[in-house]
Amino acid sequence: MQLQRIHHVAIICADYAVSKRFYTEVLGLRIVAENYRAARDSYKLDLALPDGSQVELFSFPDAPARPTRPEAQGLRHLSFEVHDVQAAADELGAQGIAVEPLRTDEYTGRHFTFFADPDGLPLELYEAAPAEDLDALLLKLEGALHLREVRASAARLEELLDDDFHELGVSGTVWTRPAIIEALREEAFSQRTMTDFRVLRMAPDVALVTYHVHREAIPERPGAQSLRSSLWRCRAGRWRMAFHQGTPL
Repeated sequence: MQLQRIHHVAIICADYAVSKRFYTEVLGLRIVAENYRAARDSYKLDLALPDGSQVELFSFPDAPARPTRPEAQGLRHLSFEVHDVQAAADELGAQGIAVEPLRTDEYTGRHFTFFADPDGLPLELYEAAPAEDLDALLLKLEGALHLREVRASAARLEELLDDDFHELGVSGTVWTRPAIIEALREEAFSQRTMTDFRVLRMAPDVALVTYHVHREAIPERPGAQSLRSSLWRCRAGRWRMAFHQGTPL
């Protein structure tokens, strides 16, 4: 068995509204999903870190206060991501470790199970999501950078562009990350169409993308054709653009 990474940490809170505000507004975690389970009078708030790991914030009406650290309210269990939950559970069972029957997450459809460490700390094995095809992923990320709502959002651009990003533009201008984010905020947007999209993986964490772009004409400027190339780099599990170049046709 090879553990891949920590999938999520689950926390039971005493006051859901206060804790939700703390994790989202104070710590700045992004909300992935929020569900209220009426049968248990319980909220489940999924929060994401930049590397894809998550915090699950739970509320239960009768959760006991923590009498001593670290029991009761607070850390609920530690979850490890694996590709095959059943195989990992069988491996633990072969070593004499009791594992609960597999369950299915009602929101994601993925399998998980629990066991305990020697001190009784609850540990979880959680099924990894199916790997997304790199070509499809980079097509989606590259395409996002041609959308009006993304180009106008500094926050979205900061998510997609690497910290040391730079661009050799179609006009011949050399752009840095801060400069391109500021320039796109005020641009006269025109629709773009990508064709002949290709991905060449240069290393496990580096990929070269090439494609053709047709830019529609607008009153502020005529239509144009260009060849594009981008260098994408994966850091902490997230692909971001490190370099881009446009060549006019």
